[in-house]
Parts: sequence; C-alpha cells; structure tokens
Amino acid sequence: MSVGTYATDLGDGVGQIRLPLPFPGLRWTNAYTIKGDEGITLIDCGVDDGPTRYALEGGLSELDAGLEDVVSLVCTHMHPDHMGLAHRLVAEGIPLVMHDSAVDARENYNDWNISRRHLGRLAAEHGAPAEFVTRTAGGDPRPDWAGTAVTPDRLIKDGEQITVGDGHTLTAIHTPGHEISHICLVDDTSHVLYSGDHILPRITPVIMYGFEADPLGTYLESLQRIEAMNIGLTYPAHVDVLERGSLRARQIILHHERRLGAMVQEVKNQPKTAWELVGEIFRPNLNPLEERLALSETLAHLEYLRLRGELERNQDGGVWHYVRPQRSRR
Repeated sequence: MSVGTYATDLGDGVGQIRLPLPFPGLRWTNAYTIKGDEGITLIDCGVDDGPTRYALEGGLSELDAGLEDVVSLVCTHMHPDHMGLAHRLVAEGIPLVMHDSAVDARENYNDWNISRRHLGRLAAEHGAPAEFVTRTAGGDPRPDWAGTAVTPDRLIKDGEQITVGDGHTLTAIHTPGHEISHICLVDDTSHVLYSGDHILPRITPVIMYGFEADPLGTYLESLQRIEAMNIGLTYPAHVDVLERGSLRARQIILHHERRLGAMVQEVKNQPKTAWELVGEIFRPNLNPLEERLALSETLAHLEYLRLRGELERNQDGGVWHYVRPQRSRR
C-alpha cells in the first residue's frame, strides 16, 4: 500500500483519493479509482470547489493517471459531497452513471428550498418553536459547492453490472434509506464493497424524514441486504476502510434498534412531540444544521414505530404528540 498527500494505492488496481469538505463534521469524502482495460472508473467526485478539484487531480497524478484517463464516473447517491463536481466532469466528456431513481431526485437537489420549506411545515406540526420553524422554512442560499444535478448518461437498476475491465466487474446494489438513489457497488471478483454512505465506520448516516413515508424502514432493509451478503473488505465514502462490512451493517441495525427502544420508553406514559424527543435523545447545544438533522431523524424513527403499531399519534392544537398505545402500556 502506497500513501501520498491525496491518494492511497489500495492494490489490485484500486486507489483512494481524499477530497476535502467545506463544512464541519467530516474532513473528506473518499473517492475511489479502479483501473480497467480502457481507463479509470471513478466512484464519487466530491463537492464543486477549487480545493476538491485540486485534490482530485493531485490524487490521480499520485496514482500515475489524470482526468483524461477517467472513462466513467459512478456517483453512489445525490448528495453534494459525492456528486457536486459531477456536472463539470460531465461537461468535460466523462459519462455519469447513477441509479435510475436519481432522475426523480434532481428537482429537490437543484432547489434546496423545496426540502427546507417542507421541513419547516413538519417542524411546526411537531412542536418546534416558532423561531426554528421560521429559520428552517426560510432556507439558506444554496452554496456554490453543491454544484448542479445533471441527468446521468447511464441509468442503472438494482443488480445491473458495470464492466470496468482488467478483472473488475461491479454489480450495483440499490440501498435507499440515507438517500433514495443510493447504491453500493460490489466487485464480483474480489467481493470488495464500495459502500458510499450506506455503511460507515464509527458513525452512521443521517436518515432524513420528508418526502418518503418510511425512510428508516427502507434503510434497515437495505442494511439487512448487505448483512446477508457476508461482505468483508469495504471501502466507505468517509473515514477509514472497513474490514468487516456485513458486521458493521449489523452494528448499525442494532444502533437504530436501541434508539427506537429509547423513544418508546420516552413516550411510554406521557405523550411527547418530536421536538421534545430531540431534546431527550440528542446531546444539548446543537448548531442550526444539527438541529434540523436531529428533528428529521427523530421523525424518521417515530414514524417507523407508528407505522408498525408501536406508537400512535394524536393532534392537540395542531401539533402531533406520540404515545405508546393504551393496550401496550405496562
């Protein structure tokens, strides 16, 4: 294994390039390169800014390649730290490959205020203070580093293969939950998994509640698929390489089961709003972005429980309160 300033040669024709991120919390996105018969397949490309472009070109150079050698870009999902730069690479002639549901997600990606206004309405209905509702629904200027979502050149479905060459064929596994178009890629020869944000070491991806009825249920089903595949070596989009991907999938499932159990206990004897539960479940002093994510993830867990009969909700003064069903209280 050879480690450079931006890139690490992982062996077997695979490289990892660390692309810096312009927001707090995560330091970089891991992009991956796979050498094939006709050139390089690039998995994810980071945000649309100068430091990312510099790191991508520098990493390719450390791997004895350049952008002119990239013959295909596969983005694991439609979040800016994975595909912000994609529209520029497409304009330079690199074809983009994504899951076919990415087409439906383009409008929300290109107009962030659609999601912000929707979350603002949800916040009002679930007990958030007026200041938070106003700030959330008002939206923020869309950052330039988000780039623009373009229509992929190739749309793939679950189980479809991407031929890289030189001993590498990738099979797409549709793993929605974190984002509707999310895919993992498994190398059919080495059985290595490129997991995007679906499976990460030490941290878990945010599960957003908004336009889908049961995103957490979808995510857990996607995790169960990976768990059943007996995956070992896993290349995630953030943090470090994982040695036991399927085991990590099981750990994340257990994490969410513990959080679900904690929420049931919180409302066992007294109805509470989602906003009240944010204060019970998450650490104090969250910044505005963290508050929005915490509310959204709390709603994803509460709705998962409600849809399965573990909780019920009732409106009081236009605000939803969740509680354990009377028959289930002990």
